[in-house]
Amino acid sequence: MAISYPALAAGLSNQKIALIGLIYKALRDNRPLILPQFMAYHPHHGQHTTCAFNQIYQTAELETVLNAFGIPYVPPAAVPEPEMVDGWQCFWEGADRWGEAGRAGQAAWPGLCAQIIRFLRPTPLVGELAEKLYAKLLACGVHHALQLRIEQDWQGYSAEVLPNFAPQTEDYNLPFMEIVQKAKTTWGPDFKTAYVLCDEECLPTSKETIRAHTKAELGIDLFWKSDFLPASTLGSNLVSSMLDFEVALKMPAFAGNSRSTFCGFVAFEIFCRTGARPQNQFIYNLAGPRLGHRQDTGPLMAPHEATDSLNAHTPFMPTQPHDIRWPFSLTAHVATLGDITLTPDPAVPLQHGTLCLDTSANALRAFEGLQFDGNPFLPDLEYRVQNHTGHQTEWAPLGTFCGSRGQGLPLTGFAIRLKGPAALTTTCLYAGRFMGAPAPVTAQNGQWCRTTPPQNLLGLHLVFKPT
Repeated sequence: MAISYPALAAGLSNQKIALIGLIYKALRDNRPLILPQFMAYHPHHGQHTTCAFNQIYQTAELETVLNAFGIPYVPPAAVPEPEMVDGWQCFWEGADRWGEAGRAGQAAWPGLCAQIIRFLRPTPLVGELAEKLYAKLLACGVHHALQLRIEQDWQGYSAEVLPNFAPQTEDYNLPFMEIVQKAKTTWGPDFKTAYVLCDEECLPTSKETIRAHTKAELGIDLFWKSDFLPASTLGSNLVSSMLDFEVALKMPAFAGNSRSTFCGFVAFEIFCRTGARPQNQFIYNLAGPRLGHRQDTGPLMAPHEATDSLNAHTPFMPTQPHDIRWPFSLTAHVATLGDITLTPDPAVPLQHGTLCLDTSANALRAFEGLQFDGNPFLPDLEYRVQNHTGHQTEWAPLGTFCGSRGQGLPLTGFAIRLKGPAALTTTCLYAGRFMGAPAPVTAQNGQWCRTTPPQNLLGLHLVFKPT
């Protein structure tokens, strides 16, 4: 029997997360699914209503993903009474899958979670309305989107829930003026206007009061969607959230609260739609006077994780479309973190993001050991390492761990080379980040990658180029 779940009384992003969980459950249990209804809240009437999936999202787009992954789908009319599973259980599974995608970084793009969101596209009616709203904002010189998570429900969540797991030093419940001040400090003189994303009906004070104070004290003009669209269009929070979301995706720069799933999904959908980590995403709940520059693809909610270059997989060296993308995996044993494994999808090998690991945001996180792995169809790869005592290992084949674990012996150098016929036609190029070094050190084809004098290894990037 087909499965679905009753519409959830939750925000748009959380309903998306539940949808991810339902699709994974259908795949795991080999059950056909019916796309669930979505819940809309009408603040003027204080009522919830439901709407069919195809009223807000394009069913045919998502069917493309379901078919590709072999997940049976049936339209609602075909099964009048599907088995209704627990929607909140689907939410928790979806949250786990979303988090896994975030930690995988670029390697998650070909996977089911990213492809669900990539093909979750609003109906043409919603899309066209968002385009018109965005055009009006551009005409007003607006190029920044700013989430103000200051609503009354958020204040309650901040007082009762977040203190249980978020540090007290985190700025997750700032007044609106402090949020805008952080944005001004970070974005500088180019930041003169902003499109505000929030639930207008639940603000602690009117938008006119917020607008007047922000203009008078900071010189920033704030705009809301209700400045451009009639109230009849914004009758439900579901439509309002979808419009905010589509506009935020288009804006050149966005800042939000990483504890909000809405904020995380802005970054994640940009990643899913483009296949690249978004570059101009910021968070304001990182402690300090400036916005934190987001480094992950969206799912990481703790600000110190979301802004950690460890999760960016940013290349140290230029990469080209013709680079050879063999799906080797890398396991690095890192002080204070343990083993970190980067594993690409062997069917869809990716460029630079997969085998690029940067721990340099914290000098204590030195590499202590390395291991490369691959399948029998890949070329032979060998590698060796040097630790801070000067000890050098012999050349090791794939599947061999080189270095140490838990002995406080940081690596200060490494070398990698191809063996066999591949070595005749391919350059094995690699770079390392080292403590105190102003720039990455590069080497190739078995040369040592290290500094003089020796410094701890804090990052590695591996690329294969045709000779």
